Amino acid sequence: MKKLFIILVLSSLSFAGFSNEAYLKAMTESIEKLFQATIIPEYVEIANQFERISNLEKSEWLPLYYASYAYIMISFQEPENAKKDQYLDQAQKYLDQAKAIEPNESELYMLQGFLYPSRIAVDPMSRGMELMLEMNKSFDKALELNPDNPRVYFLRATMTFHMPEAYGGGAAKALPLFQLADEKFRIYKPKTPISPNWGKEVNEAELKKAQEAIQK
Repeated sequence: MKKLFIILVLSSLSFAGFSNEAYLKAMTESIEKLFQATIIPEYVEIANQFERISNLEKSEWLPLYYASYAYIMISFQEPENAKKDQYLDQAQKYLDQAKAIEPNESELYMLQGFLYPSRIAVDPMSRGMELMLEMNKSFDKALELNPDNPRVYFLRATMTFHMPEAYGGGAAKALPLFQLADEKFRIYKPKTPISPNWGKEVNEAELKKAQEAIQK
């Protein structure tokens, strides 16, 4: 009887998930590893860690958000288009799950927009027009939900900067967007210690590049 009781207690613990303190600790450590990752196996490992956290904390969207982010980052490194699409399929799966939990979260629509450039890169001729429209719809929705989300302005600036001038891109068009993103980053306060808080340093670097390109 005593052994049965112990088994039941252990079983209940395995399904109970983290305490709030343990959840924050696990997420904080995993986020730190995510932004230290540099190669595909590291991103895969940390995405798996976020999935494990999500399996214990089924009402939390952030573990799925970061797992999706990890696979999007992998897609930028993967040279083979077939594999790139597979990684993006995995990223989309996590993102869809996160949206089901929190359908009105600006960061999730921002991340959806962030996913599309890699999809486009696989086959620009056949995917470009359709997915550019979808990307902009995602960014518009993200701003509708939170007009001060700095990552949306940063990503739009980046896309504009690297787009040919003949298609409305280039440094001159991107610079005001980078500057607006910089303003938004300066006032941005994450909701929690584990909320999305990336992009500021990269935006500053890209803003400087845009300024230098215009001065040439």
